[in-house]
Amino acid sequence: MRYSNAFGAAILTAAALSGCAIKPEPIGDKERLKSMMTDQSEMYSKQEPISGGLTFYDALARALKYNFDHRLTMMEAVLQDTQLSVATINMLPKLTASAGYLGRQDQMYSSSNALGNNQNALNNGRYATSQDSGRGVADLSFAWNILDFGVSYFQAKQQADRVLIAQERRRKVVNNLIKEVLQAYWSASIADRLLPKLVPVLEQSERALALSKTIGDNRLQPVVGVLEYQRSLLRIIDQLKKLKADLSIAKPKLAGLINAPMNTSLVLANPDQTPEPPELKVAVADLENLGLFYRPELREELYQERISRTDAWKEMLKILPGITIPMSVQWDSNSFLLHQMWLEAGARTTFNLVNLIAAPKIWKSAETQIEVARTRRKALSVAALVQINVGYMQYQKALDSYKSSIELSRVDDGIFTAVSNSADNDAGSELERIHAATSALASQLEKEQSLSEVYSALGNIYASIGLDPATGSIENVNVRTLSANLERNMDRWYKGQLPRLPTIAVAKPVNLSVK
Repeated sequence: MRYSNAFGAAILTAAALSGCAIKPEPIGDKERLKSMMTDQSEMYSKQEPISGGLTFYDALARALKYNFDHRLTMMEAVLQDTQLSVATINMLPKLTASAGYLGRQDQMYSSSNALGNNQNALNNGRYATSQDSGRGVADLSFAWNILDFGVSYFQAKQQADRVLIAQERRRKVVNNLIKEVLQAYWSASIADRLLPKLVPVLEQSERALALSKTIGDNRLQPVVGVLEYQRSLLRIIDQLKKLKADLSIAKPKLAGLINAPMNTSLVLANPDQTPEPPELKVAVADLENLGLFYRPELREELYQERISRTDAWKEMLKILPGITIPMSVQWDSNSFLLHQMWLEAGARTTFNLVNLIAAPKIWKSAETQIEVARTRRKALSVAALVQINVGYMQYQKALDSYKSSIELSRVDDGIFTAVSNSADNDAGSELERIHAATSALASQLEKEQSLSEVYSALGNIYASIGLDPATGSIENVNVRTLSANLERNMDRWYKGQLPRLPTIAVAKPVNLSVK
């Protein structure tokens, strides 16, 4: 009977487990649609509205406050800080409380034999019990393992370094945002100034092409001359359309960086001309030193090296014997007990002998991790130096190109003015005027793009150095205040007033000679 009951219980258990099997459940269309609509409503919520003309510093401030890449790194830093609190709590001793009820179907009766013989020690061979069939139990236990405390301490130190790593990764995102906003904003500024000039030239070219086709269809001029004229016009129209397309995507890029809806009509606070670029009067050697000191990736590797070094001590600590000191308060409702509540205390030690044998390999592995972190930092240092030097050369090249484009634009404007004042009205003169207008527009675009490339090259230099203009917290600061802070800091950069490296005081040797 007992075996059949056990067999039936096993079958019921197996059936229950099979009923609890987990199967893949794809998210339904309704749930995905609801998630999509929620995301759309929350992507641009809790943001200050864009009012008035948007300056470059306003755009950068909005990017730092609302760009989701930056907000993600900020949340990751908060997460790492929360995990540090958890790691700190794990250093505390273990304190557990438990309570329950124990019951038996049959009361626990037993007998025993007397010492030295097999005779029943109880009178008349009867059974006895010292435990109730149902009783309540509870305990409050305190246990402190010295080895676990040491391991938890080193883990908390590693987590503290991970908090700092998260902050350096946030700085890296800030560096990239400065570079991207610099490029996107001035590209959008160029588009605002040149698109109104480009559209009339494009329309004039298309009208000239339509007129040329009419002349060709009516055989009013030689076929070869008409076709060559149309070929020149088609090349001009194609060039203008590509130029228009390139300028038209500038504002959507900027809107994405500052987390504005794509259909937002951004009004830039543009002056009539992009501000003249600053000439960075800083030696390359100084830029290299600043990059090696401030670069977020290099700082991150310093913390990674420290984590590896701490990991070495943590692994070696596990080789030591562990000492556990348990203490507890026990309670039992058994009515046969004289003392239903009592205290327990003790000490226990454990020693894993396998870890002792593996100690040399563990230490060797830990040292290798430290060396890997150092080598990776040196490799990143070389890459940073290359990026700084290349960025500086690109800046010099962009500055020279801008100065050359100013002269070229002046010449093309003069040609366009002279051609426009010509009294000829034949097709050749019309094509020449269109060519001159296109060349003047292209020269102006080249000048503006060269100026934009100068600012973009400056952004690359600032990013390669690792400078962060957003000092302090930006969560509780409005866009206008943050914009003013950014303008103040970056204006100093433009003037060449970059941060200085800290100086380390070297103690002078004491002269102990006796005169």
